[in-house]
Amino acid sequence: MEAEKTSEEIIKTGGGEKSPHAIKALTISLFALVLSLAGLGGGEELKIMASSNIIESNYQTISEFRSLRQSLLQDSIEQMEISLWKSSSLTLDEKNNLEKIIASKKKEIQRLESNADKQDGKIELELKLSKIQHEKKQAQSKNKSFEYGEALLQIAIILVSTSIISSIAGLMLGGVLVGAFGMLAVLNGFLLFFII
Repeated sequence: MEAEKTSEEIIKTGGGEKSPHAIKALTISLFALVLSLAGLGGGEELKIMASSNIIESNYQTISEFRSLRQSLLQDSIEQMEISLWKSSSLTLDEKNNLEKIIASKKKEIQRLESNADKQDGKIELELKLSKIQHEKKQAQSKNKSFEYGEALLQIAIILVSTSIISSIAGLMLGGVLVGAFGMLAVLNGFLLFFII
């Protein structure tokens, strides 16, 4: 019985019609929902960018180490070859041992340049590095889109909220337009239709 009375009171108070501010409130709720999704998406892209920076730095360090190691090996090879040419006092066994060591160091230089078995040569690292850099650029683009979407949605919420208080229809229209662009920017952050 009391539920019927409450229902009748609501209808009498509202004049039996929907509140004129209900659509505005629902619009604000929608913008707030999309705004929270933008925050989540932007946070994920920031994590991807941070981890990409670490991985990129590691790959660059390893590649620089390999280059340095190759230079040291090459210097060592050159010194041994000079010793072979200059020294006539070496026995045949000593010359053979030096040639084996030189061959071994040359193989190591090649392995440092490219190692298909372990995928850790300089060439393979450069490929991995370019992939990481591409993912990082994509994450940066997505993050920018999320940031613009968040700003536009906040402005839209303010405009629509102000239209409730002031009853100025232009604020509602402006808020919906700005909110639509904000929602498009957030959608772009997830799907990356275009780069901002």
